[in-house]
Amino acid sequence: MGSTRTAWHVLFAALLVQRGSRRFEVRREVPLSTEPLRVDYLLLRRETEGPTEPVGTLRRLWDLLPKDAIVELKSIGRPYRRRNLDRLFSYLHLYYAEEAERIAQRGDLCGVLLVPSRTRSLDADVADLGLTWDDLGDGYWQLRGGAFALIVAEVDAVAEAEDDDLLRLFGHSEALTLAARRWLSQQIGAKEVAMEIQDLEGFDEVLRKLLATLPPEQVLSAYAPEQRLAGLPPEQRVAGLPPEQVLSAYAPEQRVAGLPPEQRVAGLPPEQVLLALPDEVLRALSDAYLDTLSKETREAIRARIGR
Repeated sequence: MGSTRTAWHVLFAALLVQRGSRRFEVRREVPLSTEPLRVDYLLLRRETEGPTEPVGTLRRLWDLLPKDAIVELKSIGRPYRRRNLDRLFSYLHLYYAEEAERIAQRGDLCGVLLVPSRTRSLDADVADLGLTWDDLGDGYWQLRGGAFALIVAEVDAVAEAEDDDLLRLFGHSEALTLAARRWLSQQIGAKEVAMEIQDLEGFDEVLRKLLATLPPEQVLSAYAPEQRLAGLPPEQRVAGLPPEQVLSAYAPEQRVAGLPPEQRVAGLPPEQVLLALPDEVLRALSDAYLDTLSKETREAIRARIGR
């Protein structure tokens, strides 16, 4: 274990392979992660603190932190998963082992886990590790029983308790104020931020959150009419329009295309049904029958068939 590999490591591997139990496979220099280990955020308390200023977000958290804190953030799209707590503790142990000059004692270091809300998987891991929950109020918890202090902050609960509209963006809630919507728009619109996040997992989720903060008419104004209707089934495209407005967009033959004959003439009075018949059928009508019809219908038929 460690970054320095010595000749003894090579010799001891040979000893294990040659004289160790055949029930075990021996592998050397095995990486424990497919990617370089890196924490989400590292908070370092300044050696000389400046004047006290109002804190804008996670207002109760900062006074709970010791000298250094390792912070892990879980999002809506990528929530807490089993054994994430073990990974966070491994970061704390590794940082403590590597920063002996900076961290004099374990109490100088803590972990912070930010989750939208507590989940069954998180509760299960806490139980497996033998930790206990200590309710600090307003969505803040401390997990006791580990080698390092660990603070859990439920984003949904903290945002409501502290009325932090920007923090709501990172949980299940929607932003309530124009300032929060403007902040999110500015961050996404900033060139350096946009270049960094556009190819990352969760970018679509960020865009959906942004669109959810905008009025529907503002979102739709960016699209052409055909783009607004794309993907909608026909019944939704015409929903709310009066029938005459829908039919006015079509030629008469288009309106009845695909309908069986009985549906094309449904609702028409008998004389109009008669006028809908083909000319060859009308020519077969006797003069005696035509004389029973109204003058207007009789003249219309005789004008069509030339009688």
